[in-house]
Amino acid sequence: MKKILIMCNADPNTSPRPNRMANWLKDEYQVTIVARQELRVAGLKNSFVIKPEGLFGTLAKGINLISRLKELLRRLVMFTKKDYEGMIWASIGSPSDLLQRLVREDFDLIITHDCTLLPLAFSIKGDRPVKVMLDAREYYPRNFDDQWLWRLFIKPINEYLCKHYLSRCNKTITVSDGLAREYHQEYQISPEVIMSLPPTQEMPLTPVQPDRIRMIHHGNVTPSRKIERMVEMMDYLDERFSLDLMLVGDRIYLQKLRRIVMSRKNVKIIPPVPMKDIVSFINQYDIGLFLVPPSNFNLMYALPNKLFEFIQARLVVAIGPSIDMKKIVEKYDCGIVSQDFSPQSLAQELNKLTPEKIMDLKQKSHQAAMQLNAEMNGKRIHEIIKDLVGNNI
Repeated sequence: MKKILIMCNADPNTSPRPNRMANWLKDEYQVTIVARQELRVAGLKNSFVIKPEGLFGTLAKGINLISRLKELLRRLVMFTKKDYEGMIWASIGSPSDLLQRLVREDFDLIITHDCTLLPLAFSIKGDRPVKVMLDAREYYPRNFDDQWLWRLFIKPINEYLCKHYLSRCNKTITVSDGLAREYHQEYQISPEVIMSLPPTQEMPLTPVQPDRIRMIHHGNVTPSRKIERMVEMMDYLDERFSLDLMLVGDRIYLQKLRRIVMSRKNVKIIPPVPMKDIVSFINQYDIGLFLVPPSNFNLMYALPNKLFEFIQARLVVAIGPSIDMKKIVEKYDCGIVSQDFSPQSLAQELNKLTPEKIMDLKQKSHQAAMQLNAEMNGKRIHEIIKDLVGNNI
């Protein structure tokens, strides 16, 4: 049986793309996971836990302040010398032990979901005929190019990794047409677009109450996404509408949002549910909301999990004119798109909705859900893996 290594810096229990990749492959291949947490799924051969410490210092518990400052200084020296490889290796807990254990496994294919794990992937590969595949979930050289600290300290590292490793990968996949075009233009590679689609679920079309139209936005929050604009939008909607925010991520930014929400009766922040329960939970709502301005390159060409979770939950999709999201909504006629990214613009479109129109758009999402699902992706991933490693013998 062929051996596959899947690596990610995230928790694979809550990160959809590595989670789905492991579940698609675990029954047909010997799958090993290297990630921040152990993946809780039956059928895996091994699971190694890494604790990424950040490129500019250690987060390890029990290390005193002086030691942390010394480590930060050491990595800053590496940065000034452009020793980006050294910084990346220093951010992986016990890298030599991990590398030795993984080399002994004699993998046929290594799949990494983060560009910062490419040095580890190619070190495991060495001179052997091991194939390497990258899931470029973001356009890494411009991931947070709206933040000056990121541009100063992280952008050069990601640019180095893309320049030195992308062309060496046997296969690269990404999430949207916009990201694929940019990778092709800048690095002369041709990533295949594999959208972030959830599994098919049988869901009812929840009837809409004419005087109580419920909206939901869920997902990770960062200041770049400017979630406060969706809260502000509620000031321009008629009294039929309410908005629930189900958020995880930046705690400081979340506290800011809580203060903003407190002054409004038609918005509230609710506790998050597990990833596997998102679609069934949000099915009770009428509209999935995503009004996020293109404050950085990746948001300009965003095609996030939540868009397809809205569709799988049979909701109306309400978005700003995000380029690749707009293509999906217009192709399947399953929602509304505002003229611009202002709160007033999307509010104007929402206020036009009648209960009959909402149910019609929910029906369109139901039809789209039959096509936009993880089963379609899983079939294509199996074809890609077979092309890379041959028959599973």
